[in-house]
Amino acid sequence: MNATSFKSRVVPSIRLTFGLATTMYLFKILCTLLFGVVVCVAHPSIVKPRNGTRIDPGQQFDFEYQSIADYDISAYNFTVWLFTSRPSLFHATEDFATGSYMGRYSMRNHPGNDYPHNLPPPYLTMPNFEDLPVGFGVGEPCEDRKIYLAVIEEYATGEAAVGLRMSLSMNHIIYNATTRFRDLLQ
Repeated sequence: MNATSFKSRVVPSIRLTFGLATTMYLFKILCTLLFGVVVCVAHPSIVKPRNGTRIDPGQQFDFEYQSIADYDISAYNFTVWLFTSRPSLFHATEDFATGSYMGRYSMRNHPGNDYPHNLPPPYLTMPNFEDLPVGFGVGEPCEDRKIYLAVIEEYATGEAAVGLRMSLSMNHIIYNATTRFRDLLQ
């Protein structure tokens, strides 16, 4: 193999790699300058449980969240909610949604949160919605119900904002799936 042949094979891949590495950064700068908007390259998501996972009342289930934290994005706390009905439009109302608060956590990211004291657990436990806390609350039995696991994460970028920014990630799961429902899926 001569030097010209080697150069023609190696150099384009180096240029391509360099180009891809800087493209997203340049795109972010361009959008900020032209349109005055911040473009988030990071994408927060609920990794586990996946959409459509069947979980029974009282069952522990794997929980994993991919934070929005990335270069130029500092993430802070995130709260986990379990909605048993899809939330209404976001406005003041007595019946915004039904469900359960699952906790407030944070993950290590530099420089936003180097030493978090409330790391997320590797699993969560599905509440039994037939049994509500004492008082006037009355539970309701249900089967084969599509419910929503939601994470609201607080974060900040290099762009000025009044308060922290918030991202919303949501997966649907099947609560208390019966044999009949499981047979339909197969």
